[in-house]
Amino acid sequence: MRVILELEQGTPEWLQARCGRPTASRFSDIITAAKGDLSKSAKGYIRELIGQTFCPEWSYIFKSADMQRGNDLEPEARESFAKATGLTVAQVGFCIRDDGITGCSPDGLITDAAGEYMAGLEIKCPSPKVHIGYVLDGGLPDDYKQQVHGSMAVTGLTEWHFWSYFPGMKPHHVIVHWDDYTEKLAASLDAFVADYKAARYLALPLLQIDKA
Repeated sequence: MRVILELEQGTPEWLQARCGRPTASRFSDIITAAKGDLSKSAKGYIRELIGQTFCPEWSYIFKSADMQRGNDLEPEARESFAKATGLTVAQVGFCIRDDGITGCSPDGLITDAAGEYMAGLEIKCPSPKVHIGYVLDGGLPDDYKQQVHGSMAVTGLTEWHFWSYFPGMKPHHVIVHWDDYTEKLAASLDAFVADYKAARYLALPLLQIDKA
């Protein structure tokens, strides 16, 4: 794992570092939640990633008011996590897997007394309705299974904390450990990267304009 500490998430430099890279927040477009197999959406995601080579400014991400509110609350949620657990959380920019291609942008990496990374943190600040659903259902929400396990696959860390936060309510805290699903996801990620490389190799000569 390579951790890029100097990048602030959301900046143009951070967006450039992610350009053309499959990232954990989009692993649901690569891998199924049920079995960790390649998703039917994988081909479309490959085409989207290739497109970023030519137009990195093209945004495929729609940010709703709820998403913006979640971003705004994230520092408060991170502080509440650290206070409640007593854990030390470091903010990082972007993590790149050993394959040099796939990556993730953790909401925090947890360090031990020696300052070594020992776990990751995924923060969600949903609406009251959604947060209550997480609390009542218990466990890691299926919507974030690929992202959380994928972040472990990218970083190599064997533990990840999921923290759903809404001011005035008890948070929902789940500790997820590396398991058979993580292993299957990592293998499927390797297969996706191979398909992505092959598609880029075929597509780029057909798409690049001759500058001669």
